[in-house]
Amino acid sequence: MPLLWISVAFLAGIVAGDRLDASRWLWICLAGAFLLLALFDSRLIEKFNLWGKARKALPVSIGVILLFFCLGGLRIAWTQIPTWHPDDLAYYNNQGDYIITGWVVAAPDRREDLTYYQVEAIEITDPSNPDWTHATLRISGRMRVSLDATAPWEYGDLLRFTANPQLPSEDGDFSYRQYLAGMNIHTVVYHPQGVERVGSGYGSPITAALIHFRQKARETIFATFPQPESGLLSGILLGMDNDLPDALAQDYRDTGVAHIIAISGFNMAILAGLFLRLFTRQIGPYWAALLTAVLLVFYSLFVEASASVWRALIMAVMGAGGHLIGRRQHGANALCFTAAAMCLVKPLLLWDVSFQLSFAATFGLVVFAQPLQDWLQGLLEKRVSEKTAAGLTGPLSDYFLFTLAAQVATLPVIAWHFGRVSLSSILANPIVLPLQPALLISGGLTVLAGMLHPLAGKVLMVFSWPLMKFTNSAVTLLAKIKGGAMSIHPSMAVWILIAVILFLLVFLFRAQIRKYFKIGKLLWLVVILLAGCFTVISIYFNRPDGNLQLHLARCGDQSTLFLRSPGGKVVILDPRGDINELAAALEKNLSPWDYAVDAVMLTGRSGAQELSELAERIEIKTVILAPAVYRQESGGSELVVPEGIEVLKMLPGQAVEIEPGLRLAIAGEDLNGTALLLEYGTTRVLFPNGVDYALIKEDSPESILGVTALALGEEDISYIPIRVWRQINPGLILWREVEISPFVESLGADTRMEVILESDGEKTWLAE
Repeated sequence: MPLLWISVAFLAGIVAGDRLDASRWLWICLAGAFLLLALFDSRLIEKFNLWGKARKALPVSIGVILLFFCLGGLRIAWTQIPTWHPDDLAYYNNQGDYIITGWVVAAPDRREDLTYYQVEAIEITDPSNPDWTHATLRISGRMRVSLDATAPWEYGDLLRFTANPQLPSEDGDFSYRQYLAGMNIHTVVYHPQGVERVGSGYGSPITAALIHFRQKARETIFATFPQPESGLLSGILLGMDNDLPDALAQDYRDTGVAHIIAISGFNMAILAGLFLRLFTRQIGPYWAALLTAVLLVFYSLFVEASASVWRALIMAVMGAGGHLIGRRQHGANALCFTAAAMCLVKPLLLWDVSFQLSFAATFGLVVFAQPLQDWLQGLLEKRVSEKTAAGLTGPLSDYFLFTLAAQVATLPVIAWHFGRVSLSSILANPIVLPLQPALLISGGLTVLAGMLHPLAGKVLMVFSWPLMKFTNSAVTLLAKIKGGAMSIHPSMAVWILIAVILFLLVFLFRAQIRKYFKIGKLLWLVVILLAGCFTVISIYFNRPDGNLQLHLARCGDQSTLFLRSPGGKVVILDPRGDINELAAALEKNLSPWDYAVDAVMLTGRSGAQELSELAERIEIKTVILAPAVYRQESGGSELVVPEGIEVLKMLPGQAVEIEPGLRLAIAGEDLNGTALLLEYGTTRVLFPNGVDYALIKEDSPESILGVTALALGEEDISYIPIRVWRQINPGLILWREVEISPFVESLGADTRMEVILESDGEKTWLAE
């Protein structure tokens, strides 16, 4: 098991290096010291009897383990400290407009509204800077360019455009910068001007042929099959998981079978099995294994495979190689070595969600698959014959037990990143997965036939289309099961991880544990202790503190206001901007016991779309509509509120009491929106929401008296000067738009980050 230990040490070093942010030289010095320790380990043990017992328990020396740990730290340190020079594209990030020339290095990523290009820069020109010695500089560096959906450029095209190269953002819980750095991209360009093709034929002819063939296959799929079946086959065969309609794609995620609409280890296993069966009888096992490995590599290049596919491919090649040389590979060894090898090339992969999910699922299968299968077969043999038990064990394991093993292992990752766990996957996978080998094979043959002649594809479609139709229909039906997908608090992810680790330890060491404990009693003890700790800590950290908190959360270029009442209720006022960032801000304030927003207040129709998106992430109990909202319904389209949410319509002049002593009242309204006044003791916060100051003063003159804080957005100062709002004499102004200076006329808090206004009913202050 030496490979396992040094691989784990290397991966742990990458994590430690990322968290510690130590210098390269420190890691180099430590690696040198531990190298000496590894070389003289045996002498130290003999002379001083150091770590003698530990050394006997480990397959490699402690010095070797620590050496690879330091090498992991050095690898990530080397990655995270890029030094940009004038011949690097990233050197010119956020410095203004340049004329850039570069060629398209990958197939365009075409979406419904945009097309993303990966462009390798060749030249850059600053037309406005006379100090440049030369008009054009040779540079290198890759950028991600956003263009219109109709952009015609393809792989190998040489493009020239004017743009402002920018550093990728790091807003919210998701680091776009780190995500792109994993693809060696350190620059983004949004909607460049004057794009023109000035050349073609760059890049590899083989890559160009593969991309062309892939695009031709996609066109054949959509010409042969209707939507959404065409989108499903495009994902299964080509890895283009953006072709499915958004609603259906969400159903696949909610039912836990999204792995079939993207190229994954499951798809590769089907192809590997097919190739081995086809070639073994013809050319023998040795050449069959070699040819299968070559074809899988070719297919991975063809579909521009993700980390999960390369993981499956490397493990398959290692397994085939071990088989050919007569040495069986241990699953955990192969898995950890594969992860370490991939992170050696791209260390930032370790934070890629698909990478984490792929390895977690495979780890679950490696650890639990065979023991669960043996347990099931033993259980069946007690009730049926040995032959019948053996025949039932395979299918039941493949579609029930193995799914459960993979789901348990991936549960902490899913809970941490998505805050949503699929419970219906236990039912969905056994229904959907058995059809996938037949669907993959028949669909692939149909596409190949269609590329030769459209009529041939239409003829073979009768065999593959019913399978696709059944898959989509089953997923859609299962997604409607209430409670099939459960939203959970991110804080629970840690406890889920602890539970999985405890379960793993108990499962792996069950034989040793039986010597001292009855396994059933021990499991119950673990469950009780875990539940008790979780309960106590959750109650402590999520208890209401008796104060009103008004949060101004940054959501992209806009912001959303939401409040947490003294009793712990959460109410959102007109959701705006990036919903993912809003959900991340809300998650910190929602209780794990009641993971839901109590109410969303809509003062205008602008927040309707955001409401629907937010309801997909977090449960919403009630939607409160101001009069201006439902009055607009009579003259236009009806506001669509997601099913299951209670709708409350405010009457003119009516106030909503959130809880005793805390209320939201209408301060004025017009055709555009509704002004609100939040009252809690002596604290009074006014939200104009685009309503004219004069209207507020006329309709509700008491609303502008003794205002503690004033929340202003761009719509409030477009036609009304700041000096007019100053007449209210608020103690504080909260600027809702980041583009607006936060300190206009010496009023305001810096809202470039989250701002929390807190009140106990008598005093009001900005929370740190």
